[in-house]
Amino acid sequence: MKNRIFKYITISFVILLVLLVTVVKFSAVETRFECKGNITANNIPQESTIYIILNEYRWWVGLWSKSDGDLKFEIPNITVGYYTPLYEVGEQLQIYDGEKIAGNFSKLSHALALKVSRGFFDGTCKVLL
Repeated sequence: MKNRIFKYITISFVILLVLLVTVVKFSAVETRFECKGNITANNIPQESTIYIILNEYRWWVGLWSKSDGDLKFEIPNITVGYYTPLYEVGEQLQIYDGEKIAGNFSKLSHALALKVSRGFFDGTCKVLL
């Protein structure tokens, strides 16, 4: 009788562990982009390339989070940043820095408009393989 109970507890624990690992490991789809455009500061545009990592959360993350994703960016040799939450509105992701809107990203055209520490970036992104 004790062996049977131990067996059921062990099987339940393994199933729970597999579910937990699946939820943690596969809760977001990561896509990396190279974005070319201009960073405008003091009304002076400067050509720039930035790199972003876009994490789009799976539907089940909505059970415990209102965000649809997060975004990390890097301006090589200058700065890095992190934005959350992201909200999906049609084919566009609205990017927030806490409670303030910081920009948007088009999932259709891959156009990115984003307030960064150096100014305001406006450009187009391509997926990195």
